[in-house]
Amino acid sequence: MTVLLVASACGSSSSSAELDDLRIEALDVHEQIVELQEQVAELNAQGTVPVANTTPVAPAATLDLATALPDELLVLSAIGEFMPDGQVCEEQLLAADSPERGWEGGRGSGSPTWADGFEGLVVQITCEFESEEFWFSHDLSIRYPLKTGEAAGVINSVINSVVRSEVAKGILDYFNDSRERFSDHRLTEEEQRSDQTQHRGCGYPGYLAISGVVTYSNDGLYSVYLQFGQNHPCANTTAKPVVTLNFDFFGKPDTRAYDRPRMLFDLPDLFKDDSGWEIELVEVIRRRWVESGEDPDKYLMGWLTVEFVRSLDFTMGPDTLVLHAQPYTVWFPGWCCGASPDHLAIPYDELTDYLDPDGPYRLILNN
Repeated sequence: MTVLLVASACGSSSSSAELDDLRIEALDVHEQIVELQEQVAELNAQGTVPVANTTPVAPAATLDLATALPDELLVLSAIGEFMPDGQVCEEQLLAADSPERGWEGGRGSGSPTWADGFEGLVVQITCEFESEEFWFSHDLSIRYPLKTGEAAGVINSVINSVVRSEVAKGILDYFNDSRERFSDHRLTEEEQRSDQTQHRGCGYPGYLAISGVVTYSNDGLYSVYLQFGQNHPCANTTAKPVVTLNFDFFGKPDTRAYDRPRMLFDLPDLFKDDSGWEIELVEVIRRRWVESGEDPDKYLMGWLTVEFVRSLDFTMGPDTLVLHAQPYTVWFPGWCCGASPDHLAIPYDELTDYLDPDGPYRLILNN
């Protein structure tokens, strides 16, 4: 399915109000998850679980933002807040193996080499447009997965809502940060009314390439990796953050003072309490550097504290736990550049003494 998103009344009070409502909805998504999980538990107890409808809808004609695919409205509205009137984006709903998946240019078009890829459907959005308020041009290439399959429809809806919220936040951050970073390139009202033929010395267009992949999926576990490849207009380099989301469909209710959904779990949830797993991960990272022929102390620079290790992003695969370091933090062997994230795959077998067989790892162990 392919549709065109046409910006309408961009920047108007009604558009901004609509986006504000959607931002509030995104912030409240963890409350929705709790409520929906209770529904799932009730349905499981009754022995009746609805199956998600994954039948693609028919191709749509050119759409106004206000009537564009309701399920993707959060993401589309984030783009529409910055897209000038009359300029367009193309949106596609694709099967994971579709030949139309991806784009030219190497800006996050491929899946990570360390990920197997368990996506069902993907949403792909591409557009190029000129800013009305700044001397900026933008190239957007956005792809994120949707959960489908033989599972409770409410679980799929919860997971897809969280993924959309993170994608929308990344879009807003890209535009807002670039405008704040180069605020002196803002156009005056007179310049906006002119033909804008005079350029203020900014020769670099901006791009945002969001690549989402499902690193593992089974009947109880779903692990998502989102990479935000980006460069602000006019910038020499821009940090490229990652977001990881790990879901245990039937996890225990969260009784700790964490402001997070119960289905989402963190790195400490994978390990036995008081097992010293943090120190073991530090040792694994250091061993990888030694095995690569380098001195770990030359690169780690005191980053690997217990607190830092506990906060690391991660995804799960069939055989490995993959750690992800944000830009300008700790670097693993093979690291490229300061603005880029870094990754380290660790086989589960290497962590057997530390992984909790009753935690989310049980969904790997018993699969």
